[in-house]
Parts: sequence; structure tokens; C-alpha cells
Amino acid sequence: MILITGTVEIAPENRAEFIAAATRHCSLSREEPGCISHTCNEDVMAPGTFVFVERWRDMAAVQEHFAKPYSREIVATMRKLATSSTGVEIHDIASTRVV
Repeated sequence: MILITGTVEIAPENRAEFIAAATRHCSLSREEPGCISHTCNEDVMAPGTFVFVERWRDMAAVQEHFAKPYSREIVATMRKLATSSTGVEIHDIASTRVV
């Protein structure tokens, strides 16, 4: 499984536009066959800080996802609206255990 995380800070005046774009992106991503889960969450301790958490079947599914027009659109939207970003981290997970 592939885990992707990324954090972005959005100015208050850009919040509604960002949420609309993130909601669209998550909805479309969840329809992809290789998507296990795809969320965008606001940090309750830091309003305006949003964290994407995505789980994908494998790297092929991630590459297919990154090639979608809506994936390029969300990146452009974040670049336009963000005050800062930590970038994207891709983690290759060998195993997962529920405790």
C-alpha cells in the first residue's frame, strides 16, 4: 500500500474556494479503482491548516492518479491559494496492523 500525506495552509479569505476544490478532488479520487481512501482534514488546533491523507493500492495506482487532470488542477489551486505548504510525502507501507 502507498500512503500519501501533504499539508497546506490556506488564508481565511481563500477557505471556501479551497474547500470546494478539495471536496471535488477527494470525490473524484475516491472513484478511482486503486484508491483505498482519500481525505482532506482541517487541523482543529490550527484553523486553515489542511492535511491530505491518501491510501492507494500500489504505485501504479498513484501514477495513474497523478496523471488525471483533476490532480493537476488541485495542485494549481493549492499553489494559488496557499500561504505555505509542507509538500507531499509518499510512503511505501509493507504491512499494516489494526490495534
